[in-house]
Amino acid sequence: MVKEGDLVMLSFERWKVPGALTALKFYQQLQEEIGGKTMIVLSTFESGKKSHMNALVFVNGYKKTLNCKLLKVVSEVE
Repeated sequence: MVKEGDLVMLSFERWKVPGALTALKFYQQLQEEIGGKTMIVLSTFESGKKSHMNALVFVNGYKKTLNCKLLKVVSEVE
């Protein structure tokens, strides 16, 4: 479970890319932009449905919102 203060990275094992070309381009661009980089979670929040948790992360000097399903925890805050 991703929580505030955790260090996270993109988790490529969990990605289920739909067949749409737009989705493929989005995931490829996301991987090129922040793939392999460690991010810090600033906050987590629900996006309409309880099963859709998002995280606001700080990466490359800016904030970005990502679905928690795309993230893996590298180091947890206790």
